[in-house]
Amino acid sequence: GETARPTNCLHIMLSLAVSPLSFSGAPVLRATRSPSVTMAVEDLVGGINDPIFGGTPEGKIFDPLGFGADEGSLYRRRCVEIKHGRVCMVAFLGMTVGPNELFAPSHQLLSPSLDLYFDDIPGGIAAIEAVPAAGWFQILAVVGIHELTINKQDYTKEPGEIPTFLGFKPDDPEVFRNKQLKELKNGRLAMIAVLGELMAQQVSGMGTYEQLGTIVNAGLDLTGIELPF
Repeated sequence: GETARPTNCLHIMLSLAVSPLSFSGAPVLRATRSPSVTMAVEDLVGGINDPIFGGTPEGKIFDPLGFGADEGSLYRRRCVEIKHGRVCMVAFLGMTVGPNELFAPSHQLLSPSLDLYFDDIPGGIAAIEAVPAAGWFQILAVVGIHELTINKQDYTKEPGEIPTFLGFKPDDPEVFRNKQLKELKNGRLAMIAVLGELMAQQVSGMGTYEQLGTIVNAGLDLTGIELPF
């Protein structure tokens, strides 16, 4: 059937496929088997009251919009934040090694009915319009299957914890908390990076490495430096 494998859009699907590799966590302090799980800001890894941000023992936090006041929604918001971070980490990787960047797609037939080939699909944001409707349907179907099966959040456990047999969770609670914080921060950075790169591609019409080359060349022209290659 028709598929959109060579496009960067596929990395959204791949990120959900590899998300079981993420760390498993300890039970949330206030979680129950009730559908309405609650979670306080103090329970969050990477909260502004964390010592790494200069937090205080009194638990003072920076929350001017009051998002932490609704403890019933806070748990779900953290789950969504982690999931979006994981998607964007894989998506950014796809932007740097995907079609027309480091790897050139093959000329194999992609869609017989549309006479479309793999190398007809561009990389980056341009792939959104190039992928056939049937390809988008397959991507969304696989994403939905992952959401309802191996990627389904267990609301009795830590946000972002999903079934895994790889045993990546450290036995030391402090080491585990540190790894959770690293994943959270890397995910936040990736979300900003992906959004910025997509907007830059839309405005410039260039891929990731084309943009980098243009920036480097402009800097060299400005400084008058000539490279020996």
